[in-house]
Amino acid sequence: MKTRILSIGVSLIAAILAIVTFTGCSNLNAGDTFTAITDGVEFQYEVIVSKMRYVRVVPVSGEIRGNITIPSKVPYDGCKYVVTQIGKNAFRDCMEITSVKLPKTLSNIEAFAFAGCTALETINTPQPLSEIGDYAFEGCVSLEEFSLDASISKLGKGCFKGCVALETVKFPTSFSEIPDEAFYGCASFDEISCPATVMHIGRDAFGGCINVREIYLDRSVQDIGSKAFAGCVKVASLTCLTATPPVCSADTFNGIPVNIPVTVMESCVEDYMNAPGWNRFIKYMGRY
Repeated sequence: MKTRILSIGVSLIAAILAIVTFTGCSNLNAGDTFTAITDGVEFQYEVIVSKMRYVRVVPVSGEIRGNITIPSKVPYDGCKYVVTQIGKNAFRDCMEITSVKLPKTLSNIEAFAFAGCTALETINTPQPLSEIGDYAFEGCVSLEEFSLDASISKLGKGCFKGCVALETVKFPTSFSEIPDEAFYGCASFDEISCPATVMHIGRDAFGGCINVREIYLDRSVQDIGSKAFAGCVKVASLTCLTATPPVCSADTFNGIPVNIPVTVMESCVEDYMNAPGWNRFIKYMGRY
């Protein structure tokens, strides 16, 4: 009986070894890097989770230009690795990239990933994407549109700073905070609308958005940072539906004309007129 069990065990081990040999797949360890070519473009990857074969795209070498597609899975040494992140500085200052197609497996775009890609015009936002890092698209002066889908729950500071061609921004209900400098200098915005879920607006968040004509803040905003709307010189109307005036600085609305109509709840008009930062405006309108 023991001999038979031993025989079966040996046979099983041999079968496993045969499968491993046949597949030729040897997992890399977390932190290991490798390169692979997709559509003629060489990307470099770093393993994040060895067991799951998750990888991020890390800073690329050589010239990358035109339209690029980042694969969802990339083969290497007999294994297929899943691309879940665009790493820090991955495509920074790649000034000849014009469009990027991101994979449906992507969950995170890290800091400065596309910063300085001055020719970048279009990029998709796959549904699993949940986080965009600090200054990820800073200085992408040709980027005209970016869809903040419901899956995206966190933006890094300065993420779209200086994106002067970006025309609109619509926040999904997953947002609770707009970080510092997030849209600073987005000169093509014509309106800013924050949904009821947004509670915090950071320092310089919309500073220098010189063509904004309308600002709408829903009922949950609690505080607004220094110079958050400074330099929005063409604003013609401001609405804030928060029952208690959001805490702000004396310079939060610097540059916005003081005589524009400011619409708040009827019962809160006097509170706004006396609140720091809000007391610079002279024309309040009550809303029921």
